[in-house]
Amino acid sequence: MRSLVITLAGHLLLCFTPEGLCQGCAVSKDERPLVRDLQKKMIYSVDPGAPPNPSILLALRLAQDHNKKTEQDMLNKLSQDAVKRAASSFSSGQVALHILAQQASCSDPRRVSASGSTINLVQLLEQKLEKELQNIAIHDNPLTSFYQLSLDVLALCQLNGCLSPANASALLSPDDKKYYLGGQFSVDTAAVAVLAQVCLLTTGQPLPPKVSEKIRQNVQWLVNKMLEKKASDGLIGNIYSTGLAMQALSVSSSYLKPRAWSCPQTLSRVLVAIRQDAFKNPMAASQILPSLENRSYLDVSRLNCSMDPDNLPLSTPRPAPPTSHPPSIRVMYTAADGVNHTFSDSIQVTVPQGSVFFKVMVVAQKRDPRKFSFTYTQSSWGPYITSVRGLKADNNQRTYWQLLSNGVPLNQGAGDYIVSNGERLEVRFSTY
Repeated sequence: MRSLVITLAGHLLLCFTPEGLCQGCAVSKDERPLVRDLQKKMIYSVDPGAPPNPSILLALRLAQDHNKKTEQDMLNKLSQDAVKRAASSFSSGQVALHILAQQASCSDPRRVSASGSTINLVQLLEQKLEKELQNIAIHDNPLTSFYQLSLDVLALCQLNGCLSPANASALLSPDDKKYYLGGQFSVDTAAVAVLAQVCLLTTGQPLPPKVSEKIRQNVQWLVNKMLEKKASDGLIGNIYSTGLAMQALSVSSSYLKPRAWSCPQTLSRVLVAIRQDAFKNPMAASQILPSLENRSYLDVSRLNCSMDPDNLPLSTPRPAPPTSHPPSIRVMYTAADGVNHTFSDSIQVTVPQGSVFFKVMVVAQKRDPRKFSFTYTQSSWGPYITSVRGLKADNNQRTYWQLLSNGVPLNQGAGDYIVSNGERLEVRFSTY
């Protein structure tokens, strides 16, 4: 059932879904240049040598304005990447995002073709999810995370894949182990879990009353927890989790008490952050863009590609790298085992002003590889630290490498966080 959307004034929009009244908001006509600039920055900031990111195409497809050639090029690269990686290096959440991006591009995820081969991504996701459930049964943890499991449920729900709503409701039921990371409630995970379960309630045949009631209880708990993380300025969690939270709250307004959340206030705060260039990372931009258009990941099956305008010209050249040499700064960098307490080593590192955390780690490794060697994988958010000094993160052991500044956990990754002179940086082996 399509939502009925009514414009009231300014940002505010109201919509009606099978769940009842939903609250949302979108940018005004005067603010649309900010959205278009954000889209262009997303496109320009994509590293040509990095694997294609389905979240970026998904966000661009949910926008009002389009550059059809760019989106088609991204779709072709995604299809090639999916066929190439299907047999080995695809996590379940990555498959789910590929499915949503294909669906949003009006391309059948069950028939993704490239280089003379065709794969069924929906079937692949069903297989990946089964392996996740087997790992939970053995180790009490998924192979990946409950964020990715929520994406799995969302994608299979949208595509009518093989999925038991009763099992899905149990999988995503309230549990501190599922929704907390390093003692902090994960707004991102909760938001995607809400989207997935609202999809279960509103897609396909009516659910058995007991299953429906269980899902509603899950959603209510998650919504309440997200609202506990709402700051006075409207941010939910932090600036990078707010986009997904806006999507989730906009489709679950029937679970909100009156005046529990002001979408226009949150939107206004997000627009300030966009003007301050807070969304340099294209992945971060991809999660905020749908909310600027009063859309969510639940809208992917409602898009009509034939009606899209081709009205987002990319005449501006890619920004040129700076030619001047910035001054140097010094930071203190520590690598510590916070679980077994086998080592804690520090070193003073000199890097150019404007450097990111990852640069500090690289310089420290060159100076003393015995103490500061590390490995990483290239994720959609940038480099993700997998080991330091040979000590590997292990999902089954619920361990990971946490980034901190002056003792405070960071909400940006190693490739995004810009360090400051005199800062005390740390990568700490931690549990969640």
